[in-house]
Amino acid sequence: MDLLSRPVLVLDLDGTVCLGDTPVLLYAERVAAFVDAPEALLELAGAFLGNQLPETAPKALIGAQDGYEAVRILAVAAGVTEEQLSTAYVESRAAIGEHPGDIHTPAGLVDLLAGLDAHRVVLTNSPGDGLDAILEHIGVRGVIDEVVSDALKPTRMRAHLDTFLAAAGATDTPERLMSVGDIWRNDLAPALERGCVAAYVDVFDRRQGPAHVRAESLVDLYAAISQWSRDPSSFIEANPRKEPVRC
Repeated sequence: MDLLSRPVLVLDLDGTVCLGDTPVLLYAERVAAFVDAPEALLELAGAFLGNQLPETAPKALIGAQDGYEAVRILAVAAGVTEEQLSTAYVESRAAIGEHPGDIHTPAGLVDLLAGLDAHRVVLTNSPGDGLDAILEHIGVRGVIDEVVSDALKPTRMRAHLDTFLAAAGATDTPERLMSVGDIWRNDLAPALERGCVAAYVDVFDRRQGPAHVRAESLVDLYAAISQWSRDPSSFIEANPRKEPVRC
């Protein structure tokens, strides 16, 4: 990687670059094959995605970070094992290439990425199988410089960030890397620990932790991403990390 003159933009995939319910629904379908009451699991997963959970839904679902976590909560309660969950996830990711359904990017994302003078990375826990097909389908493959699959976030996130910073000659200037994502513990907490810029796509208004900029939609962060890419040092001075405000 020759990044020495460019800042590094690290983008999460699901819930950030790739939107739509299809990936979670495919996962839920495969998880449901392991439970005694598959219809109930699928109904609750759909209700979570539609923000229409019934009063009888398990309380744990209310705090789920995204649809994947909601399905996992339901699955574990039904006795699904970690191995079965892993199998369901891998199979569902491979299936997206054949059945992309409603997956799409936020409006204007391709134009934003095309206009940035930055090294653009998609960093995802998704397996490599089927990933290129997903990126091609949503139209971002041509505006992404690097794709890292099987990232094992959050466990390996700090190591990934250090690799990018070293390649960019930015070990001592970590503000030259911005991490953008919708799961605070996966995408943002490690970036903040390293001194990088954190842009929080807080879709469900969870307010899990601090960030330099935060919005409920990636679209609302476009201006901040552009400003950061032009002058990371000035950006972080103007946008110090902010603690979440509880209403």
